[in-house]
Order: sequence, then structure tokens, then C-alpha cells
Amino acid sequence: MSLNLFGIAGRMTGAVNPCIPADLLASDGVQDTPSGEVEPKYIVARIWIEVQALTGQDLQQVENLNQQADMRAVYIRGGIKALNRPLQYGGDLIKFYNSYWKVTQSLEEWGDAEWCKVLVTRQTSPPPGCS
Repeated sequence: MSLNLFGIAGRMTGAVNPCIPADLLASDGVQDTPSGEVEPKYIVARIWIEVQALTGQDLQQVENLNQQADMRAVYIRGGIKALNRPLQYGGDLIKFYNSYWKVTQSLEEWGDAEWCKVLVTRQTSPPPGCS
């Protein structure tokens, strides 16, 4: 029997930082539009997430990204992968706080996709096909 650490931690931190509902837009390849353009395709799922500011250690981990952007750390039950162009996976988005956030880096994973902590970056406009 597996120990549900995400659930245990969530009950402890929920009093000060409760989980919020969000929409996961999991990358599902690309599709052709009627105009002949190619745009990303997503599978949408409702999830619960815990959003936190980045810690000092998180900032050290991403300091070489050289980005000036609105970023957060998000804890999610399950496994979500950040964008990896050589392996051709990732590009997932999470919609919360009325904005789209791209999963830009995986910061931690626990077990066999039991939960993960990812770095998300706020997008300035909705992605193609999501407006």
C-alpha cells in the first residue's frame, strides 16, 4: 500500500494555503487549422493545485533561465513534464488565477508520478486554440 504524502501534506498546509481548482491543458501534438496553419492541440482536465511563491532554492535552480517573468511553484498530484524539445514532449499549460501558465521546469517529483512540483511562467496571451 502506497503512502499518500501529497494528501497528508495538503491537509497540513491547507489551513494557510488551500489547493485551488485549475485546468490542465496537456499537450497532445498539433493540428492543422482551416487556414493551413499548425497550432498546438491539448487535452483538458480539471485538477487541484497548490500555488506558492518560488523559494530561494527554486530561484537558484532556475537562475540560468535568464527570464524576467511572473513565475510560481505549483504542486500537483500526478506527474507533469516540462517542455523538452529534444525528446519532443511537454508544452503543458495550467490555467489558474484567470491566466495561462506554461510548465517551464520540473523542480521535484515524488514516487512513480505520485506528485510533482513544477515551475510555471505566466503567459501574456492565451495560446493558439485556447482564446
